[in-house]
Amino acid sequence: MIIFFFLSSQMLLFVPPSAAQEILPGIELECSRSSITIDFGEDSYPETELIDCILTNDRPYVEDVALEYISEDIEVTGPGSLAVEGGDEVSFQVIIDLDSGLSPQTYALNITAEVVSAVGIPMGFLTDIEEWLVEIEIIEYTNCDVTYSMSSLVVEAGENALFTASYNCESNVDKELDVEVHLVEKNENYESAWESGFNVISEKCSVIITEGDGFENCEFELTTPSNIEQKFEGCLIVLDERKLTAGSCQNENSLEFIVEPRESGLINGVGGNLSVLEDYNISEKQVLVTGGVFAALSVLFIIIVRYRRR
Repeated sequence: MIIFFFLSSQMLLFVPPSAAQEILPGIELECSRSSITIDFGEDSYPETELIDCILTNDRPYVEDVALEYISEDIEVTGPGSLAVEGGDEVSFQVIIDLDSGLSPQTYALNITAEVVSAVGIPMGFLTDIEEWLVEIEIIEYTNCDVTYSMSSLVVEAGENALFTASYNCESNVDKELDVEVHLVEKNENYESAWESGFNVISEKCSVIITEGDGFENCEFELTTPSNIEQKFEGCLIVLDERKLTAGSCQNENSLEFIVEPRESGLINGVGGNLSVLEDYNISEKQVLVTGGVFAALSVLFIIIVRYRRR
């Protein structure tokens, strides 16, 4: 009581009669934001978030104010204390450092302000603590990208297409994603039904994301049709299971893919094509063996005919 009486008498020296009722110290705290939503999955997200706050002192004497920032798992910085003149206000900023590894949930940030002294006299035991609550929502995200082992892949019709793709992901949740290959024709706007003869025969590839990231080298092997007459031009696009259909070769990170028609063989000399023989399960080797036998018999026949004429 003695301290309070002494303090009151000191303060009254600075207080005009119209404001005599505002003797005890106090401060008002107000901030610009009470909620923040963070999505690390966006193409560009800020590394920090700022909150502007104001301390208002409606008392007629100077107050020293202690500031504190309380939040679990989120790093927050700001001034530790400020002096506010009587009848004045002071602005300050609170800086929130963002970590892309934060789990998807809502975090609470409590900003507090307390008058610890007035006109140089300790006052913490007489004042209330002002609070401002900010809710920070972290959205679940998963970002992935792919790097191909080559810039283009060219094979002959009927030949298997083989390539490797490195799949790298970053996420704030642990998960496993199946990685798949898509085939898109040149100048098409999206992936359509695959032509007959194109089939994936490689084993399943998955990327496991733990503690923020995941990486996997995936090998893909496809069959190609053996009887195409015109060159196939398109691209191969590697995506994870979240996207069922690929876009165009220009809009996706893609690998150029070309299938050349098989070169003309022996049958072309008589107006045929080897691919026709394959439709009847006749191989090129069989054609060559049959041709060799036919040639040998022809030579033997000519020798016998000439011998008989003698």
